[in-house]
Amino acid sequence: MRNWRFWVWLTALLLAAATFARPSLTLPKAVHRYVFVLDITQSMNARDYHVTDSPSDRLGYTKAVLEQALFQLPCGSEAGLAVFTHKNTHLLLTPLEICQHEAALRDTLRAIDWRSAWAADSYVAYGLFDAIRTAKNLDAAVVFFSDGQQSPETAREPAFNGKPGSVPGWVMGVGGTTPIPIPKLDREGRPVGFWQTTDLTRQVLTQRYRQNPPHHRSGLLLSHLDEARLRQLANETGLGYRRLTTIENLTAALIDPRTAQTRSVATDLRPWLGWLILGLAATVLI
Repeated sequence: MRNWRFWVWLTALLLAAATFARPSLTLPKAVHRYVFVLDITQSMNARDYHVTDSPSDRLGYTKAVLEQALFQLPCGSEAGLAVFTHKNTHLLLTPLEICQHEAALRDTLRAIDWRSAWAADSYVAYGLFDAIRTAKNLDAAVVFFSDGQQSPETAREPAFNGKPGSVPGWVMGVGGTTPIPIPKLDREGRPVGFWQTTDLTRQVLTQRYRQNPPHHRSGLLLSHLDEARLRQLANETGLGYRRLTTIENLTAALIDPRTAQTRSVATDLRPWLGWLILGLAATVLI
């Protein structure tokens, strides 16, 4: 009996020592490869999220929720980060494996800021189409976060000239459906009032009043989640549409099997060894 226990303990110790070598085995696994595109235009500073311990502004809430949902994906999945403003999507990080590059992904996501915008106007359709082209070139799915706010609102939208559904992914609607003022921030991010209609050029001001006069009689520029525009763009491009509400809501979208790819991935064997060691220890102690 004593010899039996000795060999069980020795086996457990050898297995424990083996974990320091980080053993792995390459196995086929369902993983995801995404490019996440965040709208950083001024309307994304509007504050209409009211979730405890989360930022209330649209961009801040998007970043906080994405940071948590992203690492719910299985190891072997890859994520790239990009921003949208004006008509373009600018890639910040090409897709990186999320477990090996967690720190880089977190740091880059946290550093995304409205102050990086290089133009005041916002053409959502152009931005989404550019995001789809970027994702296609990287053999990735796309997730496009935006409130759908376009400026100028009456700008002619382009037609999508790609193949609908050729790039899988989601348009994620950000914000609330009730129009609210857009904060005006200084370069340090401190509030200095709200954007007014007088901040616009005369041509854009005339267009806004003609299209939606009740929203601007107070002189404030108001913003809301334009779900009609985003749903239309999602349908046109073959993407799914969801409204960003909770971490669980976003996680469910990200793990959707329609965006999964089966790849050979190095699977960490340490958790399996840990369970085996516990089983051996229990055998001896019982």
